Amino acid sequence: MTPCPHLPTIERPYSAADITSLGTDRGDTFHATCLRYAQSLWIDGFPAKSLLLLNRALSVPPDVASADPPYRAIAWMLENRPPDAFIGNPRRHWQHYATRMNQPHKELRTWRAWACWMLACQVLPAAEFPPDLAQIREEGLIEPTQLQIAQNLPPRDFAIWRPLIEKTTESPPAARIRRIQPNELPVIQKLAHQIWHECYPGIIPQGQIDYMLSIWYQPGAMAHEMNSRDVWFALIEAENLGPVGYLSFERVSNEPVVFINKLYLQHRVQGRGLGAAALDWISQRALEMQCPRLRLRVNKHNAPAIRAYLRAGFHFTEDVVTDIGSGYVMDDYLMEMPLTCSTDKPAQDALVTPL
Repeated sequence: MTPCPHLPTIERPYSAADITSLGTDRGDTFHATCLRYAQSLWIDGFPAKSLLLLNRALSVPPDVASADPPYRAIAWMLENRPPDAFIGNPRRHWQHYATRMNQPHKELRTWRAWACWMLACQVLPAAEFPPDLAQIREEGLIEPTQLQIAQNLPPRDFAIWRPLIEKTTESPPAARIRRIQPNELPVIQKLAHQIWHECYPGIIPQGQIDYMLSIWYQPGAMAHEMNSRDVWFALIEAENLGPVGYLSFERVSNEPVVFINKLYLQHRVQGRGLGAAALDWISQRALEMQCPRLRLRVNKHNAPAIRAYLRAGFHFTEDVVTDIGSGYVMDDYLMEMPLTCSTDKPAQDALVTPL
């Protein structure tokens, strides 16, 4: 394969013997040898093994003067992964690596593993390279945010890593969340058809996407939910962008719980604080209704949504599989979050500026 431009050029093949010959050395020579061995494995068509050697290079302490962490090489390999060679699941690998790290330099190596995990999350499609959701649920794992990783990397690591993971330099847009009436439900219908076709391919079959949209997003059906169950519908509108998302929720009968039926954002504004702002707005409305808990369902394979809900404070309560007709089922996690916030925001029309 084409050599990685972010690794040293080599004049001969490298092998495990080159690493073994160094004994306990974990300095400049060890770091350089790991990089050369990784290049050799990459050229020979073993990308998964090459990435493992870059993990070893990341075990070198930050005070080794010449040992720049190989984030550029890792990002390049993920972006240029060969379709016919085994690469494993780097996202899941670094999730496991970060959460099962041993000494020496455990904390440093843990955050370096999370930095690599973030690169994998940004480069690799989640449907093809999913996280280990079983570990996330069973161990209560909350994957770190970009900011948390940045705050825990050494300065030299951060300087190399940051340009690779920054998606945008735009400031988060100011947004308005407002409850709507039945005459604006066609706006939600239009947004749903766009967002679902961005979000769900690879998670649920295309036929099921079309089927669920046809059942749940007819304006008449949504208006019936408003009238029969007092379901709230709201639009999320971003400054200079117009409607970019929507939500709906209702109070559960005979329980002090608000159930979030829908919360969706266009792909172009995801990761910019609007989802957290929407959850905060719903939380305020729930407390006004004397409901100190939020509940929702999320598809078991919708990793970005699960990560966002866990970071917000939701926890898993049970698995729910529901037959929705025409041979389709919803295979979801049920999640809940307790509320402790004050109720000091107006209900009908709230201006929010995401962090």
